[in-house]
Amino acid sequence: MAYSSPNPSSRAAVSEAPDALGMRSTRPLLPWPDDLLIRFSLGMSSHGLSISRIDMLQDPRYAFRQLHDAQAMGDPTLARIAEQLFRCFEAHQSGLPSRRH
Repeated sequence: MAYSSPNPSSRAAVSEAPDALGMRSTRPLLPWPDDLLIRFSLGMSSHGLSISRIDMLQDPRYAFRQLHDAQAMGDPTLARIAEQLFRCFEAHQSGLPSRRH
């Protein structure tokens, strides 16, 4: 059974991925803008690394480890994207609007 919300806008704030038992998870998603997450994924893949989009959205430890690893790769473009993603997270946590450059 899929998670169903009476308010369609609230569906964007929860995960639709099945958990280990096949149930839909309702854990909040991390606040990554799609365009930045796609650029980050492509940047990581250019270094031969694959990231899990679901884990980036649901698992803060996994996401921050990937951002940390990206910073350490010596690729200034990828490091800048990782920093932008982290700033989006900080803005979300603080309640302030995100300013992307």
